[in-house]
Parts: sequence; C-alpha cells; structure tokens
Amino acid sequence: MDFAVALFQQTAWAICLLTNAFERMKYLMLLLFAVFSLACITEQKSTSGIRVLVSARVDTISSEVKAVVKLYERYLNARPDSIYDNPFWNAQEKALYADFDFSRASMYPEGITAEQLCSNYQPFVLSVEPVGEKYQIRVLFSSPTTDPDYTGSKVWCIQKLNAVKEGQHWVLQNLMADVRKTWNSQQKGLIEYVYPPTHVFNEEKAQLSAAFCSDFIKRFNPSYNTPFTYFVTNSVDDMGLLENFDYYFVGVTTGKAREGMILTAKGNEYYPHEFVHLLLPKNKNRGFVIDEGLAEFLGTKTDVKAYRANLKKLGSDLKADASTINFKSVVSQEVRFNGYQTAYPAGAALCSIVYSRANDKGLLELMTADTSTFEKTVATVLEITGLTVDALEKEWTQLLEITTQEP
Repeated sequence: MDFAVALFQQTAWAICLLTNAFERMKYLMLLLFAVFSLACITEQKSTSGIRVLVSARVDTISSEVKAVVKLYERYLNARPDSIYDNPFWNAQEKALYADFDFSRASMYPEGITAEQLCSNYQPFVLSVEPVGEKYQIRVLFSSPTTDPDYTGSKVWCIQKLNAVKEGQHWVLQNLMADVRKTWNSQQKGLIEYVYPPTHVFNEEKAQLSAAFCSDFIKRFNPSYNTPFTYFVTNSVDDMGLLENFDYYFVGVTTGKAREGMILTAKGNEYYPHEFVHLLLPKNKNRGFVIDEGLAEFLGTKTDVKAYRANLKKLGSDLKADASTINFKSVVSQEVRFNGYQTAYPAGAALCSIVYSRANDKGLLELMTADTSTFEKTVATVLEITGLTVDALEKEWTQLLEITTQEP
C-alpha cells in the first residue's frame, strides 16, 4: 500500500493549493481513489523489466529516435528514483547537482520506486522531436482506469527531457538550460533572478528580497556566501517545465527551494519562506516539522495576515477534534494533512515558543539540533526553553487556540 499512501499525500497537497470549494470537492474524491488505487488499477508487471509503449507519431525508423527511446527505457530500469552516479544522465549536471534529475523528487515521492510507479502508471512515449542537435522526449504516465470517479487522477505526469550526445552515446538532460536561454536575468545581491520575457520585473520586491537574505545570513548563517538562482514564473505549468514536466499533477506546488535555486509560480520576486529553506545552516538531521516551522516563523511571518491564517487552521482543528488533532499527532506527523500541511503551523508554534524564551540564540540551536523524530524534537525544545513536557504542550496548544481569536 506504499504507492496508495504516496498518491494520497500528493492529492492532499494539491487540495491545499485550491481555494475554490467545487475544485476542492473534486480533489477530495481523488483521496478515495488514492486509498484504493492498488485495488482499482491492474498492475502491469514484466519479467523483463519496465517497458515503454510508443506512440505511432514517433519515427522509430530513425536510428537516432530509436536510440533515444531505448535510452529512456534503460533509464527507467536504472533506479531513477535513487540518487547515484546514473550512467544514463549527462556528466555535467551530475557534477553540478546532487539530485541532478529535477523531476525525480516529485515523480517518486516517499520512497516509491520506478517499478512501482510504472506498474500502476504505464509510461507512454508521446513524442521524440529534434531540437537543434538534441532531441526532446515526452512521456505520459497514466493509469488504465476508465471509472469516472477516479479519472481525475488518471495522469501522474507528462515528463519531458532532453537527450544529448556525450561522446558516442546519448544521455539525458534537464530542460532548464534550454528554458532559461530565452529568459531575462538580473542580479540583486546573492540572487540571480531569471524570468520569462513576458514578466515585468519588480525592482522594489527584488531589493526587499536582497535585504531579507542579507539580514537572515547575518543572524543565522554568517558563513553563507553562495549565489543562487531565483526562477520567477506565473503559473504551475511554467514552473513545471523547470522540473521537466509538460504536465504537472504529481508534486504540484507554487514554490520550492532546491539545488541552489528557488522556483516560484507566483510571479513574485519576494518569497521569504523559500529563502529561509535555502539559507538555513545545513543539517541532515533537521526534521520536517522544524524545517517548515522555521520557514513559516522567519519567512512567511513577514506577511502577518498569511502567517496567522495558517496558524488559525490548526488552532481551529485543535478545538474541534482534539482527540485526533493534538500536539502529539501533529508534531509527530501522524496527522500530516487536514486540508493543509499541519507541519507548517505546528512547527511555527514551536519556533515561536523557542524565540520567546531564547531569541535568535535559541532558534539557532533549534536549527542545528537533531530533530529527526518526535522525541528528539520535544527533547530539543525542552532543553532550549527549560519547560516540562506538559508545560510545552499546554503553551503550544494555547498559542494556536488564541490565534483563532485574533482578527
């Protein structure tokens, strides 16, 4: 059932992005599909590994096109869900980026393997077209379901990648290098803004961003001096192209920080939440709740209205259903979604408590501590604040519930 759980989480996250009530109801129906997806979808297993289907549009008479299709099929069979020196990806990007396939994290969430994905969503090569000396391959991942109740999540994604020659062999490449060739750029402090020609650059917000980053670095990460790229797009589809998606359902979001880059679909030069993610001191043992809590408390909070709105969601749920939504269930992430990601307000409330007692010093301790489990997170906060477990839980609950009473 791991695959069904992952689909449930992806669909729930999509719901978080929707404000229209009708659209939210449509997506809620998809959650039922996520729970029963393995029962509803006929698995297509092959003893010879993952095989792709190919559209009649694809010119398989061409030896180069056939080589690109074979390259992609070999890549699917070479653990594309894992980060390692994959022989079917180009060397230049492998040297530049740890997670070099920019579509990997979204396509294979929560440890889902390529074999699991392809057994439920058959890969279908839509096209292989020449672009200069390269080829671009588009691949549809879709389920065979025809049940109208479940067809809303029939398409996992349409992945689009470049194939380039490396010596005598074809290897795969991200789309980003080609996309940005036709886009404009401006440098503001450590930030290189890259945006399409249709976007009107906002100088005031860019200056605000540079000042935010400078202040954050000074407070929490003074050794940070690495320039990064900020891609401004105006839609999730434009942002999806930067992560190799011609159609973006799986992992759909309006912004993220990755590999020395920030991507946004909001058409906005100022994104403090993602700045925090990028500029935090490196810590592989920092848990998701604390990571998102820091981004909320130090980033999103620059917009007080938006910050309080996120806290109010959790505060209202604590009052309405304390047996299900409570300190333990949310901070441990037993309850990850409830129409929104609970980690954001839950972590922000913990950060608020730490800051009220230990200021920046306390937050820095929290940033660099091992908070990879619920127990370690609680122990860290107790050590910083001097509170008992009962006192921490009470203050955390009260802080969130009080927020629901604020205008």
